[in-house]
Amino acid sequence: MTDRETSVLLDELAGRVPVGPPPTARLLRAGRRARRRRTAGATLAVAAGVAVAVGGIVTVVDLAPGGGEPAPVVVAEEPAAGLPATPEAGSAAGSAMSQLPPNPTDSRTGPLADGGAASCVAEYSAAAVAERGFAFDGVVVAIGPSGTERSGSPGTELAGVTFAVQEWFSGGQGPTVTVDLPAPADGSGSSPVGQAPAYGVGSRLLVSGEDRWGAGPMADPIAWMCGFTRYYDEGTAAAWR
Repeated sequence: MTDRETSVLLDELAGRVPVGPPPTARLLRAGRRARRRRTAGATLAVAAGVAVAVGGIVTVVDLAPGGGEPAPVVVAEEPAAGLPATPEAGSAAGSAMSQLPPNPTDSRTGPLADGGAASCVAEYSAAAVAERGFAFDGVVVAIGPSGTERSGSPGTELAGVTFAVQEWFSGGQGPTVTVDLPAPADGSGSSPVGQAPAYGVGSRLLVSGEDRWGAGPMADPIAWMCGFTRYYDEGTAAAWR
């Protein structure tokens, strides 16, 4: 086709097109819709990436007709490849307890026996526990030599008992504490009731007492007997709070 033929054809086509203002507004609206569609697609991709990275959540969505906001239509929850499954609620507390040794005195209740050697200076009650220098719920993790003995100090043979503290009621803080208690007969929790107190590594006890020499509640802590140190049970723990 020659240049002249091309010019004639263009003139004919121009004559068939309606004359009017340029469609600027329509073109701008079309451009905005196109941008919204691109933005919605990008947002969907980012959101899906975040869901997979955080919790392995795969979300399928459908874009609304006409460039509207994306509408979720299917949500599927399954572990993403290479990621661990989401843990159950409360598993952190359960995991912490599962790391403790088994309780050899789980079936025992009430106060630890003192063999009749303790001199009770106060009658046990939950209100009296609140007046003690310290009180806590703890699991025995180690039994060693006394930490409060002084040369020539008389009395019952004592052991320094280290606890993993489950809850402080008063007087202290921190995840562990070592307190003197009357030494168990064999450390296995099988001592007969009425003799040396029955407890061992793994025993869960409610312990309250005072500083032995008056320097402060946790300077030389010693557990009180006479009911003030007991095998754990939920009802007593609630009364001590």
